[in-house]
Parts: sequence; structure tokens; C-alpha cells
Amino acid sequence: MRIAIEWLWLICVTIVTTLAGLLVVAVGVFFPTPDYSKSDGRPIVNLPRWLWLWGNDFDGLDGDKRGWWAENTPFGWPVQGKLARWWWAAVRNPVNNLRLLKAFSCPVADCTITYKGQAVVEDKPGLGGWQFVTATSGAKQWHGFYWVYELTPTRAFVVRAGFKIKPDHQGSDEPAKGYTFKVNPWKEI
Repeated sequence: MRIAIEWLWLICVTIVTTLAGLLVVAVGVFFPTPDYSKSDGRPIVNLPRWLWLWGNDFDGLDGDKRGWWAENTPFGWPVQGKLARWWWAAVRNPVNNLRLLKAFSCPVADCTITYKGQAVVEDKPGLGGWQFVTATSGAKQWHGFYWVYELTPTRAFVVRAGFKIKPDHQGSDEPAKGYTFKVNPWKEI
């Protein structure tokens, strides 16, 4: 019951902030602000500080460091265009900095991690299955569920709910993990 209440609260916060972000980010892309990635120190462009919650302190507004977003923007939009930046920050990665708030992240490096199901589940070919992971630090617990049902060699039904914690985070120096709620009945793997 506690897990259901936790996830319901997370879903409600996510819905409200995501819907607000559709408008907030539409305004914010007109005020791009130079910044530095909190993950690797590279220069990025982010939303202004007064819209921090909807920004992305790791990747900024122009996508991931691998360049995947630059190659896959919707409708061939230029990656530094306002529409691509809005889509990245409001649709693809909504309210991204929410995961940096203590109440919305799991400090996996400080946790004991247990699981039920398979040790490795990924939305990649041959790595389907399910896992329910619990991370514990003192009296606090975080939970994550991940289910990948492979439909074809390149497609799967994917459900991921709760915190993005994995069994292999045990003993790691991984940064804190945020949470997600996604159901994709035809995910490319």
C-alpha cells in the first residue's frame, strides 16, 4: 500500500508539472542561458534559473552529449531551434531537474539494493524480463518496477514505474536516480 501511495503522489506531481511545463518551456526557450553540464562540465544552453525545475542541468536544451537528439529531432527541426528545444525539454524530457530534488531521487550509492525477478532487464534484444527493485537507506526505501516483454526481435512491450534503480547499482558510485512512469506497447529495442 505504501508503494502505491508513493507512486500515486509521484504521478500527480509529474502530471501537474509536466502540463505546466508545456507552457513554461515555450516561454523559456526564448531566453536560452549559457551553462555547464552538471554531469561532465561541457558547455550547454539551458533554461533561465527562474525556470530551473523545467530545465536539464545534465544535457541542456540541445540534447544528449552523444548527439542522438541532434540526429533525431522531430520533423527534421534544427537542434538549436526553438521548436526542437521545446520538444526536448517539455515533451521528451519534461521537468527534468525534478529528479535533482531530494524528494524525487534515490541516492543509489548510499543504498542497499535488493530485487525480485531477473538481475538484468533492459529494453534491448535478448534482455527482456521483469524486476522489482528496492533500494534502502536507513528507514527510507525507493522502489522500481521494470518489465520488458519482447514481441519481435526489434520491438517490445515495456513498462517502467517508480525509481530508475537497478540491482547493479549496489556498491556503485552512481549518481542519484530519478523516477519514471512509462508504458510503451511497441518500443523499439
